[in-house]
Amino acid sequence: MKYRLPELEVPTDNPFQHDALERKPLVEFLASLIGRLEGPFVLALDSPWGTGKTTIVKMLQAKLTMDQYQCVYFNAWRVDYVTDPLVALVSALDDIHLTDDGAESVFREHLKTAKKITSAVAKRAVVASVKAATLGILDIEEDLEKIAADAAGEVAGNLVDVFQREKQALEKFRVEVEKAIKQLKAAGKKESLVFFIDELDRCRPTFAIEMLERIKHLFDVPNIVFVLSVDKSQLEASTAAVYGEKINAPEYLRRFIDIEYALPLPKGKKFTEALFARFNLDDVFAKRTHTELRYDRQQFIDFFTLIADAAQISLRARERCLTRLVVVMDQTPENHYLFPPMVALLIVIRASKPDLFAALRSGFATAAEVMAYLKELPGGNEVVADRDGAILEMGLLLADENRERKEKAISELRTAADVEKTNQVSGRASELLEMARYFQSYRSDGPRLGSLLDKIDLSAGVRN
Repeated sequence: MKYRLPELEVPTDNPFQHDALERKPLVEFLASLIGRLEGPFVLALDSPWGTGKTTIVKMLQAKLTMDQYQCVYFNAWRVDYVTDPLVALVSALDDIHLTDDGAESVFREHLKTAKKITSAVAKRAVVASVKAATLGILDIEEDLEKIAADAAGEVAGNLVDVFQREKQALEKFRVEVEKAIKQLKAAGKKESLVFFIDELDRCRPTFAIEMLERIKHLFDVPNIVFVLSVDKSQLEASTAAVYGEKINAPEYLRRFIDIEYALPLPKGKKFTEALFARFNLDDVFAKRTHTELRYDRQQFIDFFTLIADAAQISLRARERCLTRLVVVMDQTPENHYLFPPMVALLIVIRASKPDLFAALRSGFATAAEVMAYLKELPGGNEVVADRDGAILEMGLLLADENRERKEKAISELRTAADVEKTNQVSGRASELLEMARYFQSYRSDGPRLGSLLDKIDLSAGVRN
């Protein structure tokens, strides 16, 4: 079995081969939208961390590449150690290689000029950090080291002249980038360059904001479409970290983003099933051949999906939950009882409400407290009220290793069920007692909570 999954592969010739969340319609819509945009344009794909944005971006990149768009993928978080984001952006452009020799040659010529200006601008930023006042870069063929050295010394120079020279240089940068991009069409590509920037919200706050400013001021040229993959709430927090809590962060970010598109949060059983396959858990559950165990796989998938959806835990968190299941299965002999609904519940609680898990571990939390937590979740009321909720509640009651508390709770249920029977009402107490048969098919007195908690808590030590 696997304890950590590699990054999901997105084949360039078949972007949706591993599309467990059925995001093909979404990706095709976004590709169509980008095809109608006339750059310069900045599109932000907004979704919380761990919800699969990178996979969507890579599917979208593959789809657009198949449609003859030139795409650049750029993981901002991996390069946020760079002093000036401009250097990293231009370096990403350097990775473009056109198949037409003539277009490639012209592209390289203009990009070479833009790179020289980039170097000078980056050195200007370093010099500025020690209060240098000027940088002459009109003659871009001049030795850049000398320019930077001169800039450091011209502290008393004419600041107006400095501003004019830098303004002209940056304008030339935009012109050179525009001319370079025009070669895409000459090479048989679509006119627009699609520049994906991923993980921007995870960067240092100053780097993230400077990246947006560089895009706005230096790449505001025709036929460039930037696609930002972000958690906008985190980006707003970065803005506040740089400019102070009083800034109107949403309004400030609108200066840089033309359209925001909120990606729908993923749900569904298919993702859980895909994780089972990727972790090789299907093979593990297939070995559980006893009659009572043959539905364990499906029960875990059903209950885990139900509870994880209610708790709204991210895709990444679900992946970590399945890592814990792998460890639990390692500790469970092939034909020993597992009680899948309980395992699913406890694994999700371990991920989403660790203090409640700790209270269960220490014996303080009751079944009522767990069900109250589930009820508070978005959509949790429906989970608690239906048959699956009754299975979970009765499982927790039977699994309670505090015998006195357990016997008291069961006695109260029986009393309440008798009242329901007298009143000819089929109520919750009667339903819960009926659910006891579900667990008694495994073992007369139900599952052992301590044993399940031990296995799951051990799995928490696995690095994932």
